[in-house]
Amino acid sequence: METNNKNCEKKSRVLYTIDSFADGISFGQQRFQADEDVRDVLGLALADKEELTNLRSRYALKKENPLHQLELHLMRLSQQGELSSAEMIFGTTTDPFFPFEGKFDASIRFLELFQRYAPGLLTIQTRSPLIVIAMPVLRKLGARASVTIGIETSLEESAQRYTPGLPRVEERLKTAAALRRFGVPVTIQVGPVLPYGDWRKDAGEFAQKLVEHADHIVVQPLYRLQKRAGRKINCPVSQRIARDRLFHYLRPDSAQPLFDAIEKIAPEKLMQPSREQLRSRQLSIFAA
Repeated sequence: METNNKNCEKKSRVLYTIDSFADGISFGQQRFQADEDVRDVLGLALADKEELTNLRSRYALKKENPLHQLELHLMRLSQQGELSSAEMIFGTTTDPFFPFEGKFDASIRFLELFQRYAPGLLTIQTRSPLIVIAMPVLRKLGARASVTIGIETSLEESAQRYTPGLPRVEERLKTAAALRRFGVPVTIQVGPVLPYGDWRKDAGEFAQKLVEHADHIVVQPLYRLQKRAGRKINCPVSQRIARDRLFHYLRPDSAQPLFDAIEKIAPEKLMQPSREQLRSRQLSIFAA
């Protein structure tokens, strides 16, 4: 029985999640199966949901000294020899670079810690072009950093209709291109898929644009994201889509035409990213 437990532990991995707020930073951790695609679970939310982060976080770092506890934790991981293989995702239920005073400052201060503490992989998830301000840290981390950018539609008018207040689609695409020019791996998260024109006819054009701007792509239907969140998230978006009588975008298979179009052009971009430094660490664990 003990052997089975050890085998289960070897086949799982821990991911650390970080979210920033105006009053500090939230830091937590979750365990996943080794081969599980965490992008479906820990993708960037469409709208900030602070209460969800507070509920699942192990540490809440308040504004009196928001980074002190986090730095101590990173130091402890480093001393234990675990930091070099640790996976961290910055921005799961809040966008760390959405320009609210306080939250943006906390994000920048948090990233400065990685000048001294480099994890196995730091993934930053955002829809904001302001991520380019973090370029010095990203370049210093090199292969240990990646960025996920949320782009739900190829149409500006659709983005303004269903996600008003978010950066323009063209600005996000330019940001993805700039990051890739500097060697930063970019994943585009189409989650949830929002109306991009004719559901089938225009899927190929949207897919081509995604393939040109991303190293990896993850596509998620609105139905799945709502089901996972108990239908409490993105309800206003669903209501607008229903009012526009675009019911096929509310179906469980709403992402299929886009997924198929990407798979036809570049199927490798739909696969989970593979990180050499993490794979080497996992192999040494399995061999132990």
